[in-house]
Amino acid sequence: MKAAVYYGARDLKVESVSIPEVGPNDILLKVKYCGICGSDVHSYGTGLYIHKGQIMGHEFSGEVVKTGSNVKGIRVGERGTGFHAGVCGTCYWCQNKQFTLCPDLFNNSTGYGLPGAFAEYVKIPNALPGINFHGIPDEIDDMTAATIEPVSVSAYTVELCQPKAGDQVVVMGAGLIGNVVMQVFKASNAGKVIVTEVSEKRLQAAINSGADTVINAAKENVVERLKDLVGVGKYHFNEGAMADIVVDAAGAPSAVEQSFEIVRSGGTIAFVGLPEKKASIDTTKIVHKMPKIIGALGGNFQAAISLLREGKVKTKRLVSHTFPLEYAREAFETQMNPHESVKVMIEY
Repeated sequence: MKAAVYYGARDLKVESVSIPEVGPNDILLKVKYCGICGSDVHSYGTGLYIHKGQIMGHEFSGEVVKTGSNVKGIRVGERGTGFHAGVCGTCYWCQNKQFTLCPDLFNNSTGYGLPGAFAEYVKIPNALPGINFHGIPDEIDDMTAATIEPVSVSAYTVELCQPKAGDQVVVMGAGLIGNVVMQVFKASNAGKVIVTEVSEKRLQAAINSGADTVINAAKENVVERLKDLVGVGKYHFNEGAMADIVVDAAGAPSAVEQSFEIVRSGGTIAFVGLPEKKASIDTTKIVHKMPKIIGALGGNFQAAISLLREGKVKTKRLVSHTFPLEYAREAFETQMNPHESVKVMIEY
């Protein structure tokens, strides 16, 4: 089969590799679409989370073409997606059922250690329906289904934030994750949901997806504009904005730093973006504002499927480009440019 193989920073080659062997507990899917995740961009651009010879790709849809003899509840011909999380099962976190925190997670998971879906076929080992394999309902097309994984991350992020009706929310970053986080907040009956972003293309995507207000962070003073939109939040010796919830889906150091200015005292900040550079954080603001700070890693696939099936979240409009596998490098280069792209996918 053909696959996009990583050889170093910005060095991706499409070449022939062996089709994965299917054991008695495994399934094999023929890939339909695979999206380029922000973590894939970091891997491609800097070598983060990856090693030479790796096949990335974990945001995919496909069709089951082979099942192992012990596999139950999954049939050949079924459309599906999934993510195999290869945790150790023995560490402190696994013993406490905090599997996302297992140190081995990124060594033995789909697209991280195990071959991913930037290939014509992808294997899910130890396949279990509703666990690491999820069937795709008829209401969800193949392209949309390839966004189930990032929608699951977005839904889980909002779940962790525990929004209340009327909460004023700021989402920083308008890639696919930021745009979907915004839509999930809207579906949860939060109040005003505002999106900040430096890319006009992505801001327009946020407007089209239902954001109440957007702010171009490259042209406007974000903190001052938000004081006007959500109110002035006074705290000891200073003042900022009055957002109840801030979600950083950008990962830019400036967004990380601004989040502590934007959140109200006692509010919530969730970080789901992955920065390539370190941010400088003024811990004085943490002490005096006492925000709840959340790191969001992991997802809720069933919630994502429900949101997409019911039309509460729409992602197809966020797919700005598709490329054939042969042009995988060009696809990654396009995804790296936020002014050109929102979501880029490989189409098979």
